[in-house]
Amino acid sequence: MAEGVTLLTGAGGFIGAHLVRRLLEDGGEVHAIVRPSTELGRLSPFAERLTIHRIDLSDRLAIRQCIRAMAPRRVFHLAAETRLPPQPDFTAARATAAIYLQPALNLLQPLAELPRPPAVVVRAGTIAEYGRAALPYRECARAMPATPYGAGMLATTEAIAMLAPRLPFPVVTARLALCYGQGQAPSFLVPAMIDACLSRRSMTIRRPHDRRDLLHVDDAVDALLHIARRAPHGADLDCVNICTGVASTMDEVASRIEALTGCGEGFLSRAAIEDEPVELRSSPDLAATRLDWHPRIALDEGLDRTIADEHALCTKAG
Repeated sequence: MAEGVTLLTGAGGFIGAHLVRRLLEDGGEVHAIVRPSTELGRLSPFAERLTIHRIDLSDRLAIRQCIRAMAPRRVFHLAAETRLPPQPDFTAARATAAIYLQPALNLLQPLAELPRPPAVVVRAGTIAEYGRAALPYRECARAMPATPYGAGMLATTEAIAMLAPRLPFPVVTARLALCYGQGQAPSFLVPAMIDACLSRRSMTIRRPHDRRDLLHVDDAVDALLHIARRAPHGADLDCVNICTGVASTMDEVASRIEALTGCGEGFLSRAAIEDEPVELRSSPDLAATRLDWHPRIALDEGLDRTIADEHALCTKAG
């Protein structure tokens, strides 16, 4: 059972809602900061056991007042906009400071000023921070983000690293691989493919040869909790990859989904493309050696779980 209050940002999101469930199962008092506009459907099963604060992280005064009243003992910072347009331009570059950096600073400063600061802050980073870096992505390599999302998240990672000597608690950025699992929005590729197969409708995979390191959300949550337990006791890490180290092609993933759903071939078509395939694959070595953390859910098992969950939801809705 956790001592004191645990605070989450981004609790209404895909990973955040799964983390809320685990925290409540483990016991302890859980508070969530969500934007006033956030739809809370994912949190509805926990509404009576969770304290929700509807505050925008851009509101420095409101965040400061909330944190002073709450005085959390551990913090998970998951709030981040993941669906920015991918094209780099000056407008997007300017926007990233307000979207990623300022909210993180608005959160960390009042935490650092508490008479009893939290024991640890765990932040969800992203594999997109690496971009054009050499494969497999390693924490010691120079990151070269290729998208506004990756650049904004990396800028925040670097700013926190700069502030680390002045902070009275460790901040660990978990650079998550591409997560999937129950409850993910259907606009993402894996749930879109599963939905197409379960509903027997056609869908075209536009970049079938791209490779992605896919991480089941339960493994992601396990890693975040593991970091929170280890970091205050000498883990001495500011950034760590949370990943499988394996990057399947989207063609391979589609074939596995076709087989696991029993829909057969024909519903998921593959586009013919001439561009060079893009691979996103991180090394899990540092997490293994420094944190003794390893992913437990292989891709077939994770897809099978996700398909079973989505099938159950479809059956219930029908």
